[in-house]
Amino acid sequence: MKQFLSVNEVAELLSVNPMTIYKWCKSGKLPHYTIGGSVIRFDTEQLAKHIEGANKK
Repeated sequence: MKQFLSVNEVAELLSVNPMTIYKWCKSGKLPHYTIGGSVIRFDTEQLAKHIEGANKK
């Protein structure tokens, strides 16, 4: 079963402010799901792949 993280959990994981996570989502920098129009969740596998790819650049 897939695991999902909240904005606050991802912010803590990446050591950034939650507002930064919202900005990255809005600009398309982070893969995410929007539930019910306002709740943002992150698939742990997709997020890990994205971070790994970003670190290779």
